[in-house]
Amino acid sequence: MEEHDGSRLPGTDDRVGGPARRISLAVSDDVLQEDLEALRKKAIEMGAGMAEIVPASWVEVDERVRLKCFVPMCGYYGRNPYCPPRAPELSFIRSAFSRYRRAILLALEVVPPTAFSVRSPGQKAAHSWARRNMEIVGRLETMALGNGYYLAAAFSQLSCLASLCDPDTRCQVLQGRRCAHALRSRPSLESMGVDVFRLVARVGWDIYPIYRSVDPGAVRRALSVGLLLVC
Repeated sequence: MEEHDGSRLPGTDDRVGGPARRISLAVSDDVLQEDLEALRKKAIEMGAGMAEIVPASWVEVDERVRLKCFVPMCGYYGRNPYCPPRAPELSFIRSAFSRYRRAILLALEVVPPTAFSVRSPGQKAAHSWARRNMEIVGRLETMALGNGYYLAAAFSQLSCLASLCDPDTRCQVLQGRRCAHALRSRPSLESMGVDVFRLVARVGWDIYPIYRSVDPGAVRRALSVGLLLVC
């Protein structure tokens, strides 16, 4: 898969406006399924290697995921408004997620897998993949909104500070300034407490941990995972 800088995704054209469907209080199962399938196919068209429609109940929020944000300490802990300790309480996230029925899980196959290794120089390749992920889920959220699913919510991978800004700088929002990428940035699934490994494994995709002491060349697959909660 060709690396992409996130400036323009396949299958999109910023010059063309999207639809605006009338908001309906009741959407039939057939229409919902048709819309979800169209979004799933669009994710693939924009560069996701795989995408599946899943029950929203499969998206589990686990306190242990949030615990791993600071045990051991993540390099982005406290450095942007999405990550702990500024992230919403898990009780709020769990309650909000429970109101959704369907979701689209997607993943970009990172090639080569070593691009996601912490041994990669500067982690620039990983940041590029995360930016592409963020662009795709953001576009899907906008498309869902145009179809009348105004409560659709998208989540990505890695910190927006690394994906969209310079990871060595301080977040503008934390300095009391406006976010330079307010409409592009999305929270990571991990910052929301979502057990990504369990969710991906439940769908049936192969996923492997990539960590500091593992030989990156021995990892068979690396995935950049994103999610859209629809209704």
